[in-house]
Amino acid sequence: MNDFFVLLFLAALIWLVIDWRRSHKAGLKLQKRGKWLLVAVIALLVLVGMTAPADSDSKQQPKKETPKAKTSAKSSSQKKAETSSSSSQKKQDDGSSPKANQGQTNPAILAFTGQRQMVMGDLDSLGRATYSHIQLQDKDEPKVKRAPQLKYNPVGWHNYKFYYGDGSQQAWLMNRGHLVGYQFSGLNDEPRNLVPETAWFNAGNYKGMNDNNADSMLYYENRLDSWLANHPNYWLDYMVTPIYQGSELIPRQVQLAYVGLDSNGQQIAIKLGSSKEFVDGNGITKVILDNSSPNANIDYATGRATNTVSKR
Repeated sequence: MNDFFVLLFLAALIWLVIDWRRSHKAGLKLQKRGKWLLVAVIALLVLVGMTAPADSDSKQQPKKETPKAKTSAKSSSQKKAETSSSSSQKKQDDGSSPKANQGQTNPAILAFTGQRQMVMGDLDSLGRATYSHIQLQDKDEPKVKRAPQLKYNPVGWHNYKFYYGDGSQQAWLMNRGHLVGYQFSGLNDEPRNLVPETAWFNAGNYKGMNDNNADSMLYYENRLDSWLANHPNYWLDYMVTPIYQGSELIPRQVQLAYVGLDSNGQQIAIKLGSSKEFVDGNGITKVILDNSSPNANIDYATGRATNTVSKR
């Protein structure tokens, strides 16, 4: 539209020049014509000024903000996806090196990194430990001696001195039991790695320790420790999972899962000689043990217990 008025103005100007040359002697007549032409030119300029903003707006109308809003929304979505991906990656890489073995796909084994790593599940809504998973070499075992006493009481913790055997002696029924033992983890008062365990299940005896009791965790822990010592260039992947029934606070059972790894992260089967062992579909040896004691009835919902052996 502006171009049209510009052409019109130029045409009027050319006409004025031609008319002036024809009528240069008639000054008065030219003056009158000049006045009218001046009025016409001013009118044209006013019209151009009035229509220019309208033309400018109409050209800008196609450039609506809607596409920008869509672009912004898309960008926001991409940012959320990137944040989610980053958060997920952090969870997967917790305690592990970026140089994970890409060829290893077994989901039951921590990604092989060539470094010690330990992953523990968060406490659940009832405050119960959920799992502990470690991958280490013999050289990674803690060098510091374990503190004699634990201070943290896992949920459901109660303790009793019960008679056992012939009823002539008493012993504490429960231990604050590590899922992954201290000889591997180096952790003591870590809530995510502690559950109430009977002394019988944890240490293999009512009082003291007996690592020949295949019903106890100690049987497997000491033999896995020996396996690491005998294979200093290999790795142990070891996961311990408490098994709860519903909302009970004390696990009725605990599952141990273990497998060896060579220096390239390839699996090596480990068998410790227990009749309780079985190998799952991923080639991992597993054992499920009862968290019980022959001298007690345990209320797994609360952690309370009664003695089944009478005093002699």
